[in-house]
Amino acid sequence: MSEKKIRVRNAEPRDVVNIIKVLQKGWDEQTVEYAPVDDLRAYRWILSIIEEGFLAVADLNGRIVGCACVSPYRPPWSQTWFGDVEFLYVLPPFRGEGTVEALIKACERFADLHEATLTFGITTGDRPEVKDRMMKMAGWEYTGGNFLRSHGQQQEDNDIEAGDEA
Repeated sequence: MSEKKIRVRNAEPRDVVNIIKVLQKGWDEQTVEYAPVDDLRAYRWILSIIEEGFLAVADLNGRIVGCACVSPYRPPWSQTWFGDVEFLYVLPPFRGEGTVEALIKACERFADLHEATLTFGITTGDRPEVKDRMMKMAGWEYTGGNFLRSHGQQQEDNDIEAGDEA
C-alpha cells in the first residue's frame, strides 16, 4: 500500500486541467451566485499565472487536492507592486492535514523572495469561519472583505436622492 503524503509543489502547465477541476469544486461550494466559469478563459488564466506569478498545488501521489496562487498586482494609484492571493482552495477531505497552511506558507515564501506584500480577498459566502481562521494566522491583518450585489436587485425605495442616507 502506498503512503499517502501531500506534497506542496510549484504547478506545471500539465496541471491546468486538474487545477480547474479543484477550483470548480470550490466555486460549486459557494453559497452566493458568483461569476460563472468559462472553461477556456479559466485555462488561459491559470496558464498566465504559472507564467507571470506563482501557483502552488497540493499533490497527493499525483492527485491535485488543493491549490493557491499569487498574481502580481499594482493598485492604479500606486507604484508599489503587491502579490495578490487570487485563490486558495483545498478539497474538504484534505483540509485537516495542514494542507491549507502549507499552501499559504508557499505563497508567503514566494512573496518574501520578491519582497512583496501579500493581499488575500476572501470570498466565502456565508462561512465566516474561513475569515476567522485566516485572522488567527500569524502575520496577516484583516483589512475588510468583499460585498456582492447581483445585477437586477431593486431597492425598496427607488427615489433615493444624492445626499440621502442609504
